[in-house]
Amino acid sequence: MGKNKKIIIGAGIAVTITVIAVVVCILIFGSEKKKESTVSPTTTVEVETTTADPNAGKTRSKLTGEFIDSKKVNKRPVALMYNNIINAIPHSGLDNADICYEAPVEGSITRIMGIFENYDKVKKMGSVRSCRIYYCAFANEWDAIYSHFGQSKYALSYLKSGDIDTISSLKGEKYFFRTSDRVAPHNCFTSGANLKRAIKDFKYRTDYKKGYQGHFQFADVNKKIDLQTNKVAKKVVLGYLINKPWFEYNEKDGQYYRFQYGKKHIDDQNKKQLHCSNIIVQFVNYKLYPDNKSLDITLNGTGKGWFITNGKAEKITWKKDKQKTGQTKYMDQSGQEIKLNTGKTWICILGNNEKSNFKIKKK
Repeated sequence: MGKNKKIIIGAGIAVTITVIAVVVCILIFGSEKKKESTVSPTTTVEVETTTADPNAGKTRSKLTGEFIDSKKVNKRPVALMYNNIINAIPHSGLDNADICYEAPVEGSITRIMGIFENYDKVKKMGSVRSCRIYYCAFANEWDAIYSHFGQSKYALSYLKSGDIDTISSLKGEKYFFRTSDRVAPHNCFTSGANLKRAIKDFKYRTDYKKGYQGHFQFADVNKKIDLQTNKVAKKVVLGYLINKPWFEYNEKDGQYYRFQYGKKHIDDQNKKQLHCSNIIVQFVNYKLYPDNKSLDITLNGTGKGWFITNGKAEKITWKKDKQKTGQTKYMDQSGQEIKLNTGKTWICILGNNEKSNFKIKKK
């Protein structure tokens, strides 16, 4: 076979192959297009999507049950004593507290202790007032560093015992400052920066103690505790005689908003009204110390109280084994420890002889 003839045959074969390939492509793609054209325009195609977890890198707070940065979840809280006489208000920085304890002191006035998880950037906190021994017990329940300015003589020995870490005037006044907007002793304040500096200066432990598991139990994530009771709690009148505080329930956000001295209880640092998700009322026995004015409150043993959340209230009992250490457990009527809704909690300590002043109202 001649050379030219071979070339012609080879070219013919190549052309044939090319034509066949084009035809095959037309058939394949034409078929696919035909299939696509027969798909109903209302056909729904499921597409797998991945939604970012909004709580990635976060852990539930031991104080509120809310998700916070996992790096901060073991940060030891600070407990700060707040003056609550009318000359000491408005309060500063108390809206940042995650837990609040309110209890009577001398002359039926109350003091408030805020427990703070995130206080670093709070510029003004107070006014700060003096310690009472039972507030040491409250602070210990949360493994908190306890800050105050002044103290009852009945608390002095315990404050010096080394059994509680404190930031107080006993260790120097440089961590506090005075303001000119009110008269002494109601003008003493501190700040988050001052508290951090004191913790560093005193070399206090900055994480929870080993084995600390928290205090409260909280509802499951994205769920709300709905108490199995018919007791509606739209207004809670605490019954303290001087400041006459009460809470009003807001159904829209599930929060109880606080009032005292006849008006909204406002934080002057952000102009917000104080509020919480949960209220615990704990009835206790107390007597007077030998000075006939300082209260000696019994916090160990057992007693009764109320748990109020999500617009309802139920009777509870409480128990505690040791007066100054350990944790108070709050139990429902079946004997199970109560579960709280996520958010802030206000714990109110009332004398058994003051039960008649406490009211839960439907509206």
